[in-house]
Amino acid sequence: MFLGTRRIRSAGRTSGSIEITLPAQLQVLEGVRCRLMVRDGSRPEIVLQPDFSAAQALFNTLWQKLHLSLGEIDDLGDFSPVDFTLVLFPPSHWQERPPLAYADALAILRHQTGEKEREPEALTRLVAFLAVAAAHRLDLKGTLALAFGDAVAYLVTGIPAGLGTDFERGMAHRIFWGKGRAQPPLGSPFDDQVWQLARPGFRRVYEQFHTWQENPEVYTVAREKWYRGLTVEMGVRMPSVEQYIDR
Repeated sequence: MFLGTRRIRSAGRTSGSIEITLPAQLQVLEGVRCRLMVRDGSRPEIVLQPDFSAAQALFNTLWQKLHLSLGEIDDLGDFSPVDFTLVLFPPSHWQERPPLAYADALAILRHQTGEKEREPEALTRLVAFLAVAAAHRLDLKGTLALAFGDAVAYLVTGIPAGLGTDFERGMAHRIFWGKGRAQPPLGSPFDDQVWQLARPGFRRVYEQFHTWQENPEVYTVAREKWYRGLTVEMGVRMPSVEQYIDR
């Protein structure tokens, strides 16, 4: 990722130091310890290697929470970076392996230490993508694995991850809480009790998603029926442009 060019300048004639201003996109690295390396050759390089060990520990911590909660379904095993694409910033699009963004982890860590305001989207993304990988280990595939991750994150944080699984997320909420029961988010994703209490509900959600996977025609019909109903509901609630013109 090329982020432009910067000029090295003196930090002061008597300081003995030099400095370089990093692009605004890298402000997320503020306070992160970095290893400094120099690579010789025809085009010498000065390399800053950030220490993301705290972020990686956070990924593992959240995975252990999922492990605790989904244990009624099957053993997830240990966290493995191989299951993910590790990136600095959350990508707009991804394929195959769900992304885990260091920027999201750093935002959460700074909030925990009181250095930064809460960024709920960052936490939702991490929980969702970790849960997508968990769904893969539980033999869910494709859209249903994606939807399971979105559903888990939504039930815990109350915020959708924006993965385009509105039907599945809505059904997961109903299955978890019961029809007609609007409920707040479960609680802090760092509280073991939250995940323990969610075990039966997550199992019910998983079983429904697995049933859809085994019976794709049933899943397709239910999904289409839901979207038809949504279209009708929106049509009733939202007058057409022609109606406004007639007025």
